[in-house]
Amino acid sequence: MTTEQKAAPEAAAPEAAHRATRRPARHATGLTVTLGATALLLTGCGRLDGPERLSADCAVVVDGSGSGADSENGFRAKEKLKTTVPGFLADQKCRYVSYAPITAASTASSCQVPRMDLDPDADKRSDRESLWKQTRVLAQAGADKMLDCARERRPGSDVLGGLERAAKVPRDGDGTYHVLVISDFDQSDPDFRLSKFELETPAQRNEAVDALVAVRGVPELPDTTVHRVGFAMRGGKTTPERVEQVGQFWQQVLEKEVKVGVDDGYGA
Repeated sequence: MTTEQKAAPEAAAPEAAHRATRRPARHATGLTVTLGATALLLTGCGRLDGPERLSADCAVVVDGSGSGADSENGFRAKEKLKTTVPGFLADQKCRYVSYAPITAASTASSCQVPRMDLDPDADKRSDRESLWKQTRVLAQAGADKMLDCARERRPGSDVLGGLERAAKVPRDGDGTYHVLVISDFDQSDPDFRLSKFELETPAQRNEAVDALVAVRGVPELPDTTVHRVGFAMRGGKTTPERVEQVGQFWQQVLEKEVKVGVDDGYGA
């Protein structure tokens, strides 16, 4: 074997060693990229840990008739707005809030309160919950303003007309449309007075339902839940039997004719 042949393996050894030292470097580079991507992913997930944006469409419909007086003779509409609206807006994750009055002629009423966005995209603050507290206070004020206007208009209680007004507002949110109705649901307007109808039997209730639908029509409220507060309360001026009959009447109107869900979870 020549001197050159002996030297060849020895010369190759440093090159092999150099290649061996480079392999871990390439592995470390790949590991760094992987860890960097993971860190970015975790950072992105961290941003999702905050409160989800509000998304639901909601409406507040308020009864301005005398039966909602803030006394022992009424169901205290103003008080019920104050105690119910904040929790309703929070529970249902209301982003958009519209308002409608219940008067003697609800659909034609001049009462108007602008629709509100409680979680506007234009507000860039990261603490959305503090924003919501502020916008919900404004939403409460809007409900009070609508009630004050409804009370100044012609006395009466066109409940179905109030729902018709709520049906006509835009919908930009996701999921179910939540409509909070502060009313005793004593339909009383120039064309229909519930108090004139006997409601003891199914036939009598059918007659009353047909009469109401004939003069008021049926509002289009798909994917909607109506949340009732003050239902069948008239300052103690009605009997338990009549309350049950009125409940059956409105169950037929709302669930079978209008085809909405009904929720009494916010109390009387």
